[in-house]
Amino acid sequence: MNKPTTAMKLSLCGLALGTVAVQGAQFFRIAGPVATTITALSADGYITWTNSPTNATFTVQTAQSLLSPISWVDFVQVPVTNAVTTQRIYDPSPPSGMAFIPAGVFTMGDTLDGESDAIPTNVYVSAFYMDTNLVSYSQWQTVYNWATNHGYSFDNAGAGKAANHPVQAVD
Repeated sequence: MNKPTTAMKLSLCGLALGTVAVQGAQFFRIAGPVATTITALSADGYITWTNSPTNATFTVQTAQSLLSPISWVDFVQVPVTNAVTTQRIYDPSPPSGMAFIPAGVFTMGDTLDGESDAIPTNVYVSAFYMDTNLVSYSQWQTVYNWATNHGYSFDNAGAGKAANHPVQAVD
């Protein structure tokens, strides 16, 4: 059973250790095989906690409010190898139009379609930034033209209802 630790609050007025500009309030806690102690939450998005076992996976959870005990949702799973862990969980100043996706483990695949080519497995992904808006058909055509002129090929060139609509059916 995962045991949650004390929650740390990130809000418009700041953190326990600094000030950061974010939308609304966000709370974080760590759940894992044993109780942990959050020792720091920095203004640049890093959370540090201590845990007695190493070589285990802990889950950073988040909530917008502490009013309901069921409001916590898993944010990112973090494999740990040390008794003190530091993990970046947000970026207070991401590039324009992008969101920070923290590094961590997620389960990829499914068993719903009965096919054996998508058996669930855990995958570790490094941190990255993702556009907050869908890629338009016009944007995709620019990428597609560059790619096909440089030796890349696609099974499906994609489609769009209009230049400013999201691209679809890219393969």
